[in-house]
Amino acid sequence: MARRVVVENTVLLIVRDPIDEPEARAILTEAGYQVLKSIVVRRVDPSCYLGRGKLREVKSVVDALGVSKLCVFDELRPRQVTCLMRELGVEVLDKVMVILEIFSRHAGSKEAKLQIELARLRHQLPLIRDWLRRAKLRELPGFLGAGEYAIDAYYRHVKSRIARIARELEELRARRALERAKRRESGMPHIAIAGYTNSGKTTLFNLLTNLRKPTGTELFTTMSPKTYAVKMCGRKIAFVDTVGFIRKIPLEIVEAFRAVLEEISSADAILLMLDASEDRELVLEKFDSSIRLLREVGAHGIPTIVVLNKIDVANGVEELVDAVTKVSSSYEMNVVDVVPISALKRINVDRLKESICRVVECL
Repeated sequence: MARRVVVENTVLLIVRDPIDEPEARAILTEAGYQVLKSIVVRRVDPSCYLGRGKLREVKSVVDALGVSKLCVFDELRPRQVTCLMRELGVEVLDKVMVILEIFSRHAGSKEAKLQIELARLRHQLPLIRDWLRRAKLRELPGFLGAGEYAIDAYYRHVKSRIARIARELEELRARRALERAKRRESGMPHIAIAGYTNSGKTTLFNLLTNLRKPTGTELFTTMSPKTYAVKMCGRKIAFVDTVGFIRKIPLEIVEAFRAVLEEISSADAILLMLDASEDRELVLEKFDSSIRLLREVGAHGIPTIVVLNKIDVANGVEELVDAVTKVSSSYEMNVVDVVPISALKRINVDRLKESICRVVECL
C-alpha cells in the first residue's frame, strides 16, 4: 500500500451550509491554511459527525489530496473529534479552534492573550477528558504519546491554569469597569462601534478620532477594545472600537470575550457596522445575527445607528437602506437611524456625525 504524501498546512473543509463556505475559506486562509477542497454535509452523525458513507467519501479525498488537516466549520463534540481522528488519521480542527488560532496571531494586549488562552483551554478540556476516559478504557492505546498518566497530569494542569487565568481576567475586568465609571462621572457618553469583522469598524474609529490604529483586510485585526475621547457635538464623546462579530459565533468565544462585549452592553449608543458591498441577502442575514448577538450581551434598548459602510464599492445602496430600515422596525431594538457611508473615502461622514449628535442630545 502506497504511503500517503501529506502536504503541510492544507485542509479539507467540511461545511453544513454552502453559505458558510466563503467565510470559512477566508478564516482558514487567515489562519495560514490552504483549502484544497470543500464538502457540504447536510446530516450530522452524533457519534462521529460524519455518517459511514460520508466517512468513506471523506477518507478517500483525504488520502487522494494528502491534506494535513480536516476542518469542520462547526462546533464538534469531543467524541466526534476523537472518532474523526481515529477514522481518518489526520488532525481535526473545528470552527472554534481555527478562530482561536487567528486570535492568537492578532493578540497584542495582556487581556486579549489571556482571553484567547482561556477560550482555547476551555475548548480543550472536554476533549482531554474524553481522551482520558478512552485511555482508561484502553480504546486509545498510546494516544498523545505518553499514555493515561500523562493525559491525567495534563488535565489537572489545564484545570489549574483555567482557574488562574479566570482570576486574572476578573481583576482586569474590575479595572476596566473602574475606568468606565470614572469617564461616566465626567458625563462623557460612550459610543461603541460594533459589527462583523472586516466591516470597517477601525477605519471609522480612526476617522472619528483622528487616530491611526491598524486596519486591513485581515480578519480580527482588533482583538482588544480601544477607547478614545474626542470633542464632538459640543461635548466630549468616548468612541470604543470592539472585536468583530462572526456568523453563528460559538458560545465559548462569546464567554471568553465577555470583557470586550461588556464595552458594547454598557455603551450609551451603538454604531452597528455592516459591509454594504456584500450581497444584499448576506448583509440582511448579518444584520439579523448582529441584532441577536447584541440582545444576547444585554444591549437591548440602547440607541443604535446602523452604518452601511463601503458604499463607494456597493451597488443598489438606496434599496439596501430601505431594506435594512424596513427589517429593523421588526426587531425589539432601538434602531434610530440607517446611514450609508464610506469610511475610507469619507463619504456621508457629516451625515453620520449629525445622526450621532441627535442621539447624544437625547442622552
